Amino acid sequence: MGNTSRTFLLGAGFSKAVADGPLMKELWCCIERAYKREKSRKDLNPEDKELRANWFNNLNNFIIRLEKEATSRFEKYDSDKISTEIKENLEYLITLIDLHLNGPNIRFEKKGSNIQPHSAIPLRGTSKTELEGIRNIIQTYFYLVFVRLKGNILAKKFSKIINPSDKVITFNYDLVLEKALLSAGIWSPLDGYVGVSEFERDEDKKCLEKRNKCSILRIHKMHGSINWEPPSLRSIEKLRGRDYIAIVMDNRESNQLHFEGLLDRDPDKINPGYVGGYGPGCMLPSFIKPFERKEMYEIWQSAINVMSKTDELVIIGYSFRPEDSNAFLLLSILPKKSEITLVDRNREEVKERLESKGLKVVKTYKCLEDYLA
Repeated sequence: MGNTSRTFLLGAGFSKAVADGPLMKELWCCIERAYKREKSRKDLNPEDKELRANWFNNLNNFIIRLEKEATSRFEKYDSDKISTEIKENLEYLITLIDLHLNGPNIRFEKKGSNIQPHSAIPLRGTSKTELEGIRNIIQTYFYLVFVRLKGNILAKKFSKIINPSDKVITFNYDLVLEKALLSAGIWSPLDGYVGVSEFERDEDKKCLEKRNKCSILRIHKMHGSINWEPPSLRSIEKLRGRDYIAIVMDNRESNQLHFEGLLDRDPDKINPGYVGGYGPGCMLPSFIKPFERKEMYEIWQSAINVMSKTDELVIIGYSFRPEDSNAFLLLSILPKKSEITLVDRNREEVKERLESKGLKVVKTYKCLEDYLA
């Protein structure tokens, strides 16, 4: 291929193929299954077991209230069932929350009282505090879904076609890609991520350096990762002036390490079981991209630079929905000579979407198996 630059862009369809991960419209069903797992846990006392279950109920009730508000204006119509599809479109829900967290306030002026401002969201009695709480619950349940994903044979096959000179851009939160590339010997958490290089525990970084486990390949995780932790969860570290997203090596849900065999130490043991929340260093899949952290900005900045030098772009399982303006801006930087290979079960629909923007799709495959073959 000479000096041809090849970039892989991966979406939820990739994780679906290599680990049976959920597509966006399937994510709510996976969240419900995570809730049922929490309800059936045997390693917790009743009080702890109810914590995450109550969080799910708060989220579910919030969506029900939102659905009722949305459908109330149609009550005059004679219909047995009115559906909103909010649960099948969590991107819309998260975008709505982001809009109203950063949008105008409704303020109350009353002498002698202190009433917090409410968001101008069209939902009765909803405060910004509640919206932030709902967002936190979504983050925790996303984590509980994605941390369980395990790669299949396709993950291994995919890792074997990756060259050290390839660029990888992924919108997925899970670690299936990293684990497959780690097994192939071309990736490591040490220098393996664009924008995020420090570790939660300094000794983990020193161990990888001592064992010469520096990554050959660097991954752009455009929405962040479940094994990243922002400084807000490490208050002591922030007080020391260490204001950065850090790589976490411990999987609290399984009392194991995310990447087996890399470190000399054993995983942190949490007994009887961890029941708290998760706020990983991620951007939730909103159509608004709040670049609150400099690391996320650096990742997107680097990805734009990569796209500007790409000769061949392989898109696997990313649909480029019309609302996804940032992703289209990413594509807009592609050189005119770039050729796109599309791997998607809705390939004709996505191909038409891309070609309507003047992009050149030269090959399409209906599934990852066909592409790898």
